[in-house]
Amino acid sequence: QAAVELKPVAAPVLRPAQAPAKMVRKPFVGGNWKSNGTAESTKLLCKALTSSSAAYRNKVDVVVCPIAPQISMTTKLLYKSPLKVSAQNVSASKEGAFTGEISAGQLKDFGVNWTLVGHSERRTKYGETDAITAQKIEMCQAAGVSVIFCIGELLDEREAGKTDEVNRRQLSAVTGSIKDWKKIVIAYEPVWAIGTGKVATPEQAQDAHEAIRKMVATAVSQEVADGVRILYGGSVTPDNCKELIGKPDIDGFLVGGASLKPTFSEIISACVPPIALRKPKFGKVAEIQPAARGINLNVKVVKAATKVEASEDLMEVVAGDDTGKVTVSIRDERIKLCEVGKVIRIQNAHVAMIKGYIRLAVDKWSALKPSDEEVATVKEHDISAVEYELAS
Repeated sequence: QAAVELKPVAAPVLRPAQAPAKMVRKPFVGGNWKSNGTAESTKLLCKALTSSSAAYRNKVDVVVCPIAPQISMTTKLLYKSPLKVSAQNVSASKEGAFTGEISAGQLKDFGVNWTLVGHSERRTKYGETDAITAQKIEMCQAAGVSVIFCIGELLDEREAGKTDEVNRRQLSAVTGSIKDWKKIVIAYEPVWAIGTGKVATPEQAQDAHEAIRKMVATAVSQEVADGVRILYGGSVTPDNCKELIGKPDIDGFLVGGASLKPTFSEIISACVPPIALRKPKFGKVAEIQPAARGINLNVKVVKAATKVEASEDLMEVVAGDDTGKVTVSIRDERIKLCEVGKVIRIQNAHVAMIKGYIRLAVDKWSALKPSDEEVATVKEHDISAVEYELAS
């Protein structure tokens, strides 16, 4: 039989399945350490967070906010991890005669690329007004510092049905100061749930987040609204985070006290997007080419298993479909499934060229099991009988 020239064939490109719509926005988790922590406790926490970071590396953006004196130390401690470091506060002024203030430009100069703005504790305890948050964001935008912008209602405002009104007011105050929305993350924090142990139900949180996204769409654009990440921040714990992150408009969390514990990593890991599953695509025997990988077939066994000479455990069967037949090589107990007349389902097999002839290799990375598909006829064309030779 005439030899057929063997030309290189590109292996199929395997791409991940299409993710759910909400996962277009990469999850984000912030850890606000507030006015807590010693040098020693911070070292221990950073060590624990670094050791567990492989579970979410490149899948979730994570920022932690230590006290200002520990920013440099924390940055060094987290150097090998995917966690970034943020300031908890920033000045509404530029550099100058402003004792105790740290400007956005100074944060940037020292490699600090994130800061909180508008946290409820700054608003309620230190008189940070909507106008001041707007000034701070304007300064951050000019300096290229990204902002986690916090909004949320007090308990009496919640009970009065003013949640959306408060969020709209706080958000409207800053939209005019924002030129680059890629440097903005919104954190919705119902003030009545911060540090109280009370948590908005997943449905309440989703309703607020959905409303906030609509506010951004109205005030700016639908494109910005679809892209901006909105975090939930109200007594988030490893126990309640999974149900919350399942909501379509909740893109992550701003975590307070729970971020001071090694179990903070559990909250982060809960935000890792699930791998979307899809049905495998099955081909035909006649489509198999030399060097092909990731081959999926439903084929009927037409020749019983035989032992390959000079091999202790390699067996071969012949199976096919209405386009042709192929010799299949198998090394394990699955050969018992290959009875003549049975239809088998093969997944993730690859071609092995044996002395110029195609063999379909089913190895430990491949799946083989009985198939529900019907293969009525098997075409006599045997692709394993065609000899190939290397192209010069």
